[in-house]
Amino acid sequence: MVQMALLIIGLFLVLMIVGVPIGFSLAISALTTAAVTGQFEPTAIIHRMIGNASGYTLLAIPFFIFAAKLMNTGGITRRIFRACSAMIGWIPGGLGHANVLASIVFSGMSGSAVADAGGLGQIEVDAMIEDGFDADFAAAVTGASATIGPIIPPSIPMVVYGMMTEVPVGTLFIAGVVPGLLLALATSVLVFAMSKKRGYPTRPFDVKEWVVSTKEALLSLMTPVIIIGGIWTGVFSPTEAACVAVVYAFFLSVILYKGMTLKEIYEALKQAVADGAGILNIICGAAAFSWLVTMMGMTNALAHVLTSLTTNKYIMLLILNIAFLLIGMFMEALAVMTITVPFLIPLMSSFGIDPVHLGVVLVLNLMIGLCTPPVGTSLFICAKTANIRIEEMYKAIIPFLIPLLIVLFMITYIPGLVTWLPGLSG
Repeated sequence: MVQMALLIIGLFLVLMIVGVPIGFSLAISALTTAAVTGQFEPTAIIHRMIGNASGYTLLAIPFFIFAAKLMNTGGITRRIFRACSAMIGWIPGGLGHANVLASIVFSGMSGSAVADAGGLGQIEVDAMIEDGFDADFAAAVTGASATIGPIIPPSIPMVVYGMMTEVPVGTLFIAGVVPGLLLALATSVLVFAMSKKRGYPTRPFDVKEWVVSTKEALLSLMTPVIIIGGIWTGVFSPTEAACVAVVYAFFLSVILYKGMTLKEIYEALKQAVADGAGILNIICGAAAFSWLVTMMGMTNALAHVLTSLTTNKYIMLLILNIAFLLIGMFMEALAVMTITVPFLIPLMSSFGIDPVHLGVVLVLNLMIGLCTPPVGTSLFICAKTANIRIEEMYKAIIPFLIPLLIVLFMITYIPGLVTWLPGLSG
């Protein structure tokens, strides 16, 4: 087993270093290890990949991506940000708080931190810079608030986690509501403090602007209410919610607002298909890799090693947090999740860790990784959006990691913050 473990992990690292896409790196290392050792049939691995790709739950991913593309292109996000600015732009920190609030609303539609940073982020950063905020501060607020995306339902990473652990995705979605709101509150507190210190501008409250902007954005603001409310009440499943999001976004962007041409609809669909295929490629590759390492006994061996270190659930949660924060700094979130979740399943049963609780903690860890140097995806997107050097982005994001980590450890050691709402909803 040791030789096989060294072979599969070594192949994976070599392929990653030479630039092979992560999904292919995972699949090739698994298939090559099976073929070289002769202990497992490569066809069994291929069947495993196909089986994971055919899951009904995974249909939610391309639909949520397509809904986000329609909203970004069709002017929905611009209306949302304008309404949020009119609502809370008068608080010290002005548009910084609007940035966070808009992320909450948009999070209830897209399920993706990258979609938030790349779509809504452009509008937010441009408005903040024009209003007198420093470019690096605007980019840092946008990157930090984008982590809310996959925590507030819907959430693409939670769809993947639910599929792998057989935890109801709807339960995971509802479990993310309180942690997501805590993230927003903690980020806004820091925005308030830094804005007061630096003397950033505020906007006077304008009743007329608030009424007009809210009226224009009202139907857009109803999107997360429809999605979350529908899942919570059981009217539709998370996958059906993704389809509803697409239909509603299409209605608003194309029919009501007339904000998209046929060419733009085609481009949004093409980008959604490409992004969805990329995610599916990672899931299939990781399915091959994780199945083989499980069959080799590596998951049970690692679980045995960890349980020999400690029998305290809270110390184990600390170890997992540190491990995922470090891994998330260097690897793509969905790949980390699909590789590591099989290792976590025996640990959950050994330590009595609630799988819903662990799922939200795991997702937040990996989302913090998206805005953590050196290779956080959101950092590069926000730096490009604000037209600043990546070194400036690294420096600006550091203070914002503090509230994110505080919330992470709050939900880790106060499980009720995660499990209370799903328990309330039955």
